[in-house]
Amino acid sequence: MKKLLLFICSLLPILCIIIPSPVLADSKTLPTGDSYEQIGQKIEDFYKKNEKTSAAMETAVFDTNGTIYRGNFGYIDKEKQTKADDSTIFEWGSITKLTVWISVMQLWEEGKIDLETDIKNYLPKDFLKHLNFDKPITMLDLMNHQAGFDEQNTYLKGDKSIEELMKTRQPNQVFEPGTTTAYSNFGTGLAAYIVERISGQSFSDYAHEHIFKPLEMEKTAILPDLSDNAYVYEKHKEVKSYDANGNYKKDSDFELSLYPVGRATGTLDDLQKFAQALLKKKELFKHPETWKTLYTASSTYPGTDIPLNAHGFWYQEYGVRVIGHGGNSGGFSSYILLDLESGIGQVIMTNQFQEKIYNYKMSELVFGPKKSPNKQSYAKFHPGYYRSARTFNSGPFSFLRTVPGYTYYINEKADAAQLNGDFWVASESQGQEKITRAYGDALRQSNWDLIKDYGMLLLAGLAILFSAISLLTNAGIELYRLILKKSQKKTSLAWKIWIYLTNAAILSIPFNLFNIFTKLMNAADADYNWNFITLAILALLLAIGSLYPFYLKNKEKWSKSKLFITSIASLSSLIMVANILYWSLYQWWAAY
Repeated sequence: MKKLLLFICSLLPILCIIIPSPVLADSKTLPTGDSYEQIGQKIEDFYKKNEKTSAAMETAVFDTNGTIYRGNFGYIDKEKQTKADDSTIFEWGSITKLTVWISVMQLWEEGKIDLETDIKNYLPKDFLKHLNFDKPITMLDLMNHQAGFDEQNTYLKGDKSIEELMKTRQPNQVFEPGTTTAYSNFGTGLAAYIVERISGQSFSDYAHEHIFKPLEMEKTAILPDLSDNAYVYEKHKEVKSYDANGNYKKDSDFELSLYPVGRATGTLDDLQKFAQALLKKKELFKHPETWKTLYTASSTYPGTDIPLNAHGFWYQEYGVRVIGHGGNSGGFSSYILLDLESGIGQVIMTNQFQEKIYNYKMSELVFGPKKSPNKQSYAKFHPGYYRSARTFNSGPFSFLRTVPGYTYYINEKADAAQLNGDFWVASESQGQEKITRAYGDALRQSNWDLIKDYGMLLLAGLAILFSAISLLTNAGIELYRLILKKSQKKTSLAWKIWIYLTNAAILSIPFNLFNIFTKLMNAADADYNWNFITLAILALLLAIGSLYPFYLKNKEKWSKSKLFITSIASLSSLIMVANILYWSLYQWWAAY
């Protein structure tokens, strides 16, 4: 017996080494250092802190083995108090783009796409019409959002094919390929079109066969009308949309014809399956080398070896370096974030437009606080006005580049607020200063550029103000004399008609622009052609009309006051003509 006891005792140290204790088994930690068991409470506390401005939010934290925590919060219909649950569907927004890049890499793995060759080799002859640089565009340029394309209104409804949209709605190329990061829906759509041409399938069919089906994502749709999944189609009707503050947002009836850039819709469970496959590096590719290539940086922050983009996946600097993609649609916001080193991931889905609390801040509970820019960036940074590279740099929507969301002042103290607290790097190339962060560059604007842009707007504002005062004054005087039966001054009927028509034409311009802006904000499939045709006609009429009163002057004797009013009215006309030309508002053929 004593020998048996001694033998058992001698084995105990060995057994303690071989068999982990329950304490050690439960001590798995997140990148923040918190244990797996802590994250659920932290997320729940975070939601309670922000629930007043929330609608529905669902999130899952996971590792390569399975789910660490999953939570459904809030309401898909706040008015009816309908709670979010496992059956709820959300729109992916731009996370959908990852299906394009996965598809491209699958075809690359098969030897059907060269990432570094001119994409013209995969397109019909003379397909791209507005290229302004000799340097060819590669698939890597599309993946890195560095093809140089201008912003374009791609949020359209209808039944147009990807090919038709790519053919008829081509933006200008405003940057040399490989030089500027400007997030581009068109560039991603172009890559999806190439996938269609090489595979011989519609992109929807390709995504279902090569991505959704292998991952058993049975509750995910991608077509514009969601007709490729009956469950998603019906469940989508139950979900209302809200703004970032949790207020009801009129349903946008979001239906994106260019669906590969942002239309995928499904359950949190399906999105987690997709994200977990990306984390585990399983199913989607045949060879491990493809995964290695996919996650290798394809672009870096200027002057550094810090990865910015990896074949369509954006890097983000939290407490650890993560990779993934965010998404926004007409009334939904979502995020995928993956820490490839620790094997931890998170997905977030909300039914709120441009939601930022959960999608930008909650992930810090898992991955740690976002990193600040380094000392070198601050040393190279110069305060001033910056403009997002992703803006309407040319064409009839170019006036939008002056909107605060596109052009803003940045200094050392306000950088976090203006740049969403993201990591950034300041640099200069060929005299152009810029700030680079995930999803795009912000370009520093020269004083002369600002003077031109805002000077034209200021002059237009003065012209509009004069016209409004002139119209009201003349109408008031005419009405006063009519009511009191006062004798009228001898003023030719031709001049009266001219001044009224001129003022009315000038005042119709801001109304047209307001209508355009309203359509942009509220109508995804709006037709702008007649707005810009009207502006082109007004420019022509005002240019001709500005000279007409001086023809009359040769036949009439004018007082100094009348000459002054006439001159200001003509000058106002020419100012508005100059603005229409400067902002390309006459280019109705480029308004799509």
